[in-house]
Amino acid sequence: MRNKLFNAIIVFMAFVITCAAIASGSYFNTGLIMAVGYRSEILVRAPRNVENRAQTQRNRDAARVLAEGLAEVFTLDPGEWAIVENNLRHHRRTELEIAREAYRLEREAYERDLAVWEALRASHEVEAEQTINRWQQQADAALVAGTPPPPVPTIEPPPERPEFMGEAILTFPSPVGYSEAQQQFILEMTDEHFELFWHAVESAAFAVQTTETIHVIDFMTERAVQRALTEYALDRITDEIAEEVILFSLSINAVSDEALNLENFEREAANYEIATIQEGTIIVDEGWYVTQEIYDILLDLDMLAPESLFDNIFPMLGVFFLTAVLFLVCLMYLAAYRPAISANFKEKMLLLSLYLLVLVLVWTLGVSFPFLPILIFPMLVSILIDRRCAAVFSFSLIIIFFFVIEGDLTYLLFYTASAMLFCMFSRYTTERGKSIWVGLLVSAIMFALAVAVSFIVERNAVFDDVQGLFITAGFAALSGILTVFLCMGSLPLWETFFGVVTPVKLLDLTNPTNLLLRRLTIEAPGTYHHSLIVANLAETAAYDIGANAHAARVGGYYHDVGKLKFPHYFVENLDGENPHDHLDPINSAQLIMSHVSYGLTLASEHRLPQFVRDMIMEHHGTTLLQFFYSKARETGVQCDEKDFRYPHTIPQTKESACVMLADSVEAAVRSMIPKMQSVDEVEKTIRFIIRGKLNDGQLADSQLSIRDVIVIEESFFRVLKGMYHERIAYPAPKKKIV
Repeated sequence: MRNKLFNAIIVFMAFVITCAAIASGSYFNTGLIMAVGYRSEILVRAPRNVENRAQTQRNRDAARVLAEGLAEVFTLDPGEWAIVENNLRHHRRTELEIAREAYRLEREAYERDLAVWEALRASHEVEAEQTINRWQQQADAALVAGTPPPPVPTIEPPPERPEFMGEAILTFPSPVGYSEAQQQFILEMTDEHFELFWHAVESAAFAVQTTETIHVIDFMTERAVQRALTEYALDRITDEIAEEVILFSLSINAVSDEALNLENFEREAANYEIATIQEGTIIVDEGWYVTQEIYDILLDLDMLAPESLFDNIFPMLGVFFLTAVLFLVCLMYLAAYRPAISANFKEKMLLLSLYLLVLVLVWTLGVSFPFLPILIFPMLVSILIDRRCAAVFSFSLIIIFFFVIEGDLTYLLFYTASAMLFCMFSRYTTERGKSIWVGLLVSAIMFALAVAVSFIVERNAVFDDVQGLFITAGFAALSGILTVFLCMGSLPLWETFFGVVTPVKLLDLTNPTNLLLRRLTIEAPGTYHHSLIVANLAETAAYDIGANAHAARVGGYYHDVGKLKFPHYFVENLDGENPHDHLDPINSAQLIMSHVSYGLTLASEHRLPQFVRDMIMEHHGTTLLQFFYSKARETGVQCDEKDFRYPHTIPQTKESACVMLADSVEAAVRSMIPKMQSVDEVEKTIRFIIRGKLNDGQLADSQLSIRDVIVIEESFFRVLKGMYHERIAYPAPKKKIV
């Protein structure tokens, strides 16, 4: 009843501490009391990165304003060339060609008038000459006759030379606005020159109209026309006229590109920065007014207190009930499959200490995947107590801690799988040399597990931050290997404070290089050989009855270590004369029994685990030294049986009982080997020794059942039959006949 009451107190205390951690953890965090428009009384920093939605909206609005102010993008409309071409042809037909034709006709009429004038002028000159000649003749005749000369005849002036007036410069007023010189030049062009000129006009106009985006006819367009005309090497005035014609004929071909303008608008409107408040940034300081923006940020960070206690009371009661159910599941498992833990004070205190340690660490850190020290629990419980117990407890612990740190699906998947992984891999840590390989393997698996869980939870969104994915997976891998090394490195502390012996410690104790075992091999080789056989017998028997086989083996190695004080007083180390022949039986008995107390002294000096010290003290229990007691009685001296019994404790555990029985059986069988007739005698001897211990009450407190005793007898016989089997007698070699 006292033990049950103590267990109930421990469970209740663990439950209360767990509920307190849950109530004060992140899931039910009371948060901050803030109100918009009031001053803040504390400084608050961002516990993690969070988006400032108000600033992001301002950035979005600013980007939209910039997008609306983008210059409009135009594209070239090739269909305008047909209009330009038609205008050029119309101008040529209705203006230039008509004017040139009129000018040609006027020129031809002038040339005819000029020919008539030339003929009249020639006829006039002939007539004038004839008139002058006649007058001269008459004057000469009058001079000869002495008469007055005739009057000088009047000669009509010749007809005036006709002038070319050029009145048909351009028959119709031209909108091109040619100067008179340019008009005259166009009219006087030869047909070949005109065709060359017009070819240059059409070609240059086509080049500019179909390659240049024309919003308005300006100096940029003028330069484009000039560049297009340079390849035709026209004279200056022809080049100027061609430029005038082209500039007059060009058409606006710039058309708004709606699709591209919309694309540019959307791209620029989307080109805004998502405002992020980095972890550690001050959100609000003492004395600042709490704005709506600050309040929204705190709300997004889940840092604000609930409006009333009623908001949390029922969810909290639900979590407490779930926690109680998980505690009940663990207790039922212990009662059904590991009842020894509730009876063992050290083991249940170890289990409680590990749970509270991890709970405090998780509550203190308050972080989530993958940085929590949760995996310490399954690793240490698997090594120090039991793997199946660790698996059941770890599953419950992960669910409970979900409410301490406000976990998520990633947390549950990652730590549930990782805990099972650590429970299974703990079996490979029994040798310290393998720890690093276990750590590396666990680290690699946890890296892959972190990546897999990220893909499960975040789906393809993982590719948005591949660097972050690998950083998280790297921390998971680092957490795995550090957990293995931390647990393996802390094993001596748990072994020291709680007296727990791990498989690793057991392997160290069975190492032949251990100082006490080395001394046995050198100073007491017979005892060392005896201890090896006892260890094999005890280990086999313990394994067969479901006890701790490793502990039984270690106990077998060290149970007779006290014989190092007087090794030659024990029969397995005798080499020649027996020193007990010269001692009183009582002295011999005291000397033999002293190996137990000296063994305890050596065990303390070498800091052997408590269970080894118990086996050293219990491996003879209160057994009677029958040989020396009988020898003393034969001498006729009055003697007390108590003086010939070991003054120690009978075996308290199954493992210690296995060592006691193995020690007695091995000594008895070894002594009968020289005179053994058959293997059946070994079985009888084993049964006789064990029944003797049983009848002497040496196994009363060992927790062995009758069935266990029978199994131990069978185990001892199986091992000793293999060691001391009857050997085949080989025939003697035949003598050679010479």
